Amino acid sequence: MNTLLTLLWNIGAAIFWCGLVLFLAIWGLGSLLISGCSFDEYAELYSPDKKMRAVVVNADCGATTNWQTQIFVEKSDGTKSTDNVIRLDGHPKDLDYSMQWLKNDQLLISDFDFDKMLEVKRQSWGPDFVEISFKVKGSEG
Repeated sequence: MNTLLTLLWNIGAAIFWCGLVLFLAIWGLGSLLISGCSFDEYAELYSPDKKMRAVVVNADCGATTNWQTQIFVEKSDGTKSTDNVIRLDGHPKDLDYSMQWLKNDQLLISDFDFDKMLEVKRQSWGPDFVEISFKVKGSEG
């Protein structure tokens, strides 16, 4: 009987320690793979009625990548937000771009160089949100 208890105790200890080592290995690997990017709010522009705000974010993902300027829009109370509506290559202070609220629910992002544009998203966020327009530097209309 004593031999059986000792065997069960040793098997339980082996399972515990193997499980702990496996958990720590997975946790350590996960820590290495998480995003090393930092996203710092750079500027904001409120709509005329102050119910919406356009936010400029500076994204820094380390030494092997360039800065990114990302712009999104959210309700001032935080209840609704877009994804990034535009991403530009470079730090916001080094880029030419302009944001202007045309109406309480219409934002124009303009005067940026086409070759600095990494991504533009045109989506429908519903009638109670905001319409966003883009105008590249030097384009007419």
